[in-house]
Amino acid sequence: MVVQCYCLKAGSHGPTKGSGHLIAPIKGKLDKLVINILTRSAEHPEIAQKDIQLLLWSIIYGAKFTDLDPGLQLRVKPLLTEAEIAELSIGIKDIPLDLLPDEVRSTAKFYKDLRGKITDPASSFEDIERMAVLSGEPPSNMIKKQVDPGNWAYIGEGFYMRLMPEGYRKSVLELYRPESVNITRDKKGRITMFEKDGSKIEISFIDEPGSDVLKADDGKFYPIYRFKSVKFTGTNAGEEELMENFGWMIRGDGKELKNVTEFKSYPQDPSATLYKARLSTANDFFKKVAKYKKDSNNPGKGSEPGKKDEFNADKHMKDGLDAVKNPADFKKKSNWFNKHLNYVKDWWNCATNSLAGSSCDNSDAARKPNPQKKTGAPGNTQGQRIAPSLKKWSE
Repeated sequence: MVVQCYCLKAGSHGPTKGSGHLIAPIKGKLDKLVINILTRSAEHPEIAQKDIQLLLWSIIYGAKFTDLDPGLQLRVKPLLTEAEIAELSIGIKDIPLDLLPDEVRSTAKFYKDLRGKITDPASSFEDIERMAVLSGEPPSNMIKKQVDPGNWAYIGEGFYMRLMPEGYRKSVLELYRPESVNITRDKKGRITMFEKDGSKIEISFIDEPGSDVLKADDGKFYPIYRFKSVKFTGTNAGEEELMENFGWMIRGDGKELKNVTEFKSYPQDPSATLYKARLSTANDFFKKVAKYKKDSNNPGKGSEPGKKDEFNADKHMKDGLDAVKNPADFKKKSNWFNKHLNYVKDWWNCATNSLAGSSCDNSDAARKPNPQKKTGAPGNTQGQRIAPSLKKWSE
């Protein structure tokens, strides 16, 4: 949906349509208060967006609530508890600027000037906005990371989120929650069935001697599992497709095997180039997982579903099933076939939730997401931090 958003970093450049943002937690001494205001804003459509923005700026930049225009205090009071109003009525003491180090003096002066602007009854919202939201593109030398638009991030409770701002006050907010999918494994830990509401994807493997070794066209041997069959079954008449001797997945770590005495060749065998390309993509993913687990900003325990080997095997299974496609046939069966392929996507995204400390609990019970606990952060340090609410945008 298209929602009202708010600037959490005054004095920086506002986003433009198509700019990229990553999803990050809201942090600070008053982070819970800011989140509470964003949450309550959806419950009060009568409160103007600009009044909520002024309240947020006053909190972030240290203006006392009692120093705000009396009319503004009255209009935003429903967003605050008495205890929160008391907390905001303390304010901060200004340190003489000449006592500050050079590197923070300009920042402190900006804070002081903005507080003065916010508490000056003669200042219009437009006056404050011109000071808080700079026009034009942020300087390119402040780019810390190149961020493309449309990035998804896991935000807890089984939900993924992405934010695509169209300015600092308006953004497209998308939420995605993977459906729970039942899976069955064999004794080797391989998934043999995905099932959801009677629809199934059933996988059988070629398990004769030598079938788990690939002799590729480079003359080297690699670990592999070949699919004997992949059967898609829907709940309606005619919704059935059987693919035989088509598809494969990497076994174990995919590294070259030595001293091989038994192997066989099959119709679906990949070239060494294709095998290595798929392995390289998977290993890049595993490296990112390892880096994420060590990240101090990781909100979870950095756990994986089950053992690491099982998690890696599941990644190879997903890659194998993603490649089992026949576009000519799929066009005729697009609706029910796509539903089955989405089960694989949902299962995988549900499984990777655990990387952030959550889990895939096979439950589709209703849950409420909390996107207002997150902010959209640009790759440029001089760009706006954009906080979404669940208050729908209205012109």
